[in-house]
Amino acid sequence: MMRKTNEGRSPAGILLPAAAAGLMATLLLMLVGAVLMHQGTLPEGAVAPCALVFLAAGGLLAGLVAAKCAAGRKLPWALGAGFVVFLILLVVGVLLQSQPVNPVRVAVSLCAGGLGARLYCRRQYAQKETV
Repeated sequence: MMRKTNEGRSPAGILLPAAAAGLMATLLLMLVGAVLMHQGTLPEGAVAPCALVFLAAGGLLAGLVAAKCAAGRKLPWALGAGFVVFLILLVVGVLLQSQPVNPVRVAVSLCAGGLGARLYCRRQYAQKETV
C-alpha cells in the first residue's frame, strides 16, 4: 500500500469549508438584520454597525472552523479564512452594487478570524489541562 507524502489537508480543504461556514453565517445574520429593519425594530442608523458585527461573527466562525481543520499552525489558516469571507463579500458588493472598499471591514474580518483561532486553541489547551 502506498503512503501519501502529504499527510495534511490541502489548503482548499481547510479554507473552503471554513469560508463557506463563515459566509453562510454572515449572510444569515444580515438577513435577520434586514428583517428587523423592515419591521422597524432596527433603526436605520444602526445598520452599518450591525453589518460590521455580522461580518465579525462570520469571520469568527470561519476562523474557528479553519483552526479545527488545520494541523499545525492554526492562526494563518484562520486569518486566511476570515479574509476569504471578506473577499467573497467584497467581490459581490463591487460587482452587484459598486460599493467602495472599506478598510474597516478588512480589519474586522481579519481580527475576527484571528480571534476564532485564538478561541479554538485556548479551548483545546483548557481541555488538555483537565484531562
